[in-house]
Amino acid sequence: MDGYSLGDWGLAFTATAGAAAALTGLLFVALSINLRQIIANPGLVGRAVEVLIVLSAALILSVLLLMPGQPSGAAAIETGITAVAVSAVSARIQIRTDRRALGISGLGFAARVIGAHTGPFLLMVGAVSLLAQNGGGLYWVVPALIAMIVVSIIGAWIMLVEIVR
Repeated sequence: MDGYSLGDWGLAFTATAGAAAALTGLLFVALSINLRQIIANPGLVGRAVEVLIVLSAALILSVLLLMPGQPSGAAAIETGITAVAVSAVSARIQIRTDRRALGISGLGFAARVIGAHTGPFLLMVGAVSLLAQNGGGLYWVVPALIAMIVVSIIGAWIMLVEIVR
């Protein structure tokens, strides 16, 4: 198994696609249960959108990488575009967030920002590596997808539990 041939990675991408799909369902349940509290606070709406974007990107990229016979160059481009798009949308939401209104400390907000951009950063490393056929390739992409899923779990937890405390 190498980090540059998509054929050997089907099980990993199937697992990340399934996890992202299941967590998207959990997010919608959380949003439904706490809809009034979330809508009442624009910062929480932004956080919900951010989590949805990250989950959707993980799901879509995982499915794209499952396409049979796809050249590694195409996978690298898909991965890089996903990384840039998720990072740009997350950054826009985070810049517009009034962390004081949400009651988030500077350190807590910094952790949110770092967490949200870790997955896309690793995706970009994987995309460049896959394109260059050197440096690990898909061995960067799977941890990136896992990082995106972990960040989304935290975000879904906040939408479901933390906002009612």
